[in-house]
Amino acid sequence: MTRNLQRRLQKLESQVPRQPTEQEKQRKIVQYCQNFLMFAMAYYLGHPGPEEAPITAYGRALGYPNSHEFRKAWDGNDPDLYERDRLARIKLLEKFGVSWEHEREEIVEAFQRMEAGLPEPYKTFCRQAAFY
Repeated sequence: MTRNLQRRLQKLESQVPRQPTEQEKQRKIVQYCQNFLMFAMAYYLGHPGPEEAPITAYGRALGYPNSHEFRKAWDGNDPDLYERDRLARIKLLEKFGVSWEHEREEIVEAFQRMEAGLPEPYKTFCRQAAFY
């Protein structure tokens, strides 16, 4: 009986989920921030329609004339896409009255206002890393 209990205890202990490392936690935070900014740009700069996918609005926020051109840039890892994204981030911050030169607290407050204004599906998509 003792052997049986010991085996069962070992099995239970092996099922305890591993705690993420500090590096994994940091990576997850960075990933969330990147997703958040993409969804915020899609919503606030891309002006999505009621049934439109956020990725379509994101492409529009970056200034692509249509989803085909955006998809081509995305799939081709086009350097212009990164520049467009950088400029859209600046434009998004300006829309909320801040820039990257502002104090950290002011930027965080702007992010909080951005998040508060996002529709619930966008918040959910962001948390789930829907298209990243």
